[in-house]
Amino acid sequence: MKKITSLILTLLFSAGFICAQDSDNRLNDQQRVALTPVVLDEAIPAGAHKQLVNKMTQMAAKNGCAAVSNSRFVITCSADILTKDITPTAPPMHAYTIALTFFVGDGIEGRLFSSHTVETKGVGPSPEKAYINALKNVRVNDPAFKAMIDKGKQEIVAYYNTYCDIIIADARNQVARHQYTEALDLLAGIPAVCEECYRRAQDESLAAYQAWRDEVCLMALQQAQAAWAKHDAAAAAEALTLIPTDGACLPEAKALQKEIAAKLDAKERQEWEFKMQQYEDQLEAQQQRIAAADSPAARQQIVQSAPAAANSASEHSEKWNTAATTSQPAKPAYQVKGKWFK
Repeated sequence: MKKITSLILTLLFSAGFICAQDSDNRLNDQQRVALTPVVLDEAIPAGAHKQLVNKMTQMAAKNGCAAVSNSRFVITCSADILTKDITPTAPPMHAYTIALTFFVGDGIEGRLFSSHTVETKGVGPSPEKAYINALKNVRVNDPAFKAMIDKGKQEIVAYYNTYCDIIIADARNQVARHQYTEALDLLAGIPAVCEECYRRAQDESLAAYQAWRDEVCLMALQQAQAAWAKHDAAAAAEALTLIPTDGACLPEAKALQKEIAAKLDAKERQEWEFKMQQYEDQLEAQQQRIAAADSPAARQQIVQSAPAAANSASEHSEKWNTAATTSQPAKPAYQVKGKWFK
């Protein structure tokens, strides 16, 4: 469950592995445009997929970009084998000439933004090795790739500026369905160059994050109440230490904490107060560090490193485990296959 918390916080505060609107490296991660390198042409050998994804990632990086795993916008490639020969050598080798067409586009709608075709050759002891060696010869610093990616980024920014209202509405619907990771992921993809939409996305992200924290708070409180109903003070204490510092149910949790303490005998109260004091100390220290942090990323690191507040739920809670499973970010169902873009 700690992994789920870390994932959601990461999505909220930094849309990592994304590509910059301009390539001078002055923009931080929150100001960039997301792009997913993905192999969609089923004719490309599986053994060459990793090499090809690495090439596309390098192309993006050369132009201020990197890779995110679940953006709707993709950089992909299709391949045509122009010649296929066996060399008259000992041992014989496979020699391929391949035309590779790289695309940037909307992988969900199948809309092409830009493309560039290169011809490359490779020789190897097997067809797959020849394919891989051909890919190695693709020059990622080709200016044509820069032009392709720059044009694609312009189209992506235009998309966010045009469909901002729809994206925000989709994120709200996901929050209503308790799909907080998906909502935060969607909002985090909006780049800062789309200034108005980006500001709205930041506000919605904070609201989605708070809704998630409030749900975590309620679940932890319910577990603590259930434990105390069975007079299990130790289990109640464990659940109460999972209450987030900013959860809406924090006052109720404090009241339950006092109620339990009042009904314990001297020895139990001493152990209880010791546990609760440790928790209070952790919360206070965390709140002080958050207040002093000078950036959202710094606050993220503080929350993730806190042993009590960073743990959103108990592994023993079936409800939390179910919620965690259903809130994992899913890869888009790309409609683009191989060579066809609209």
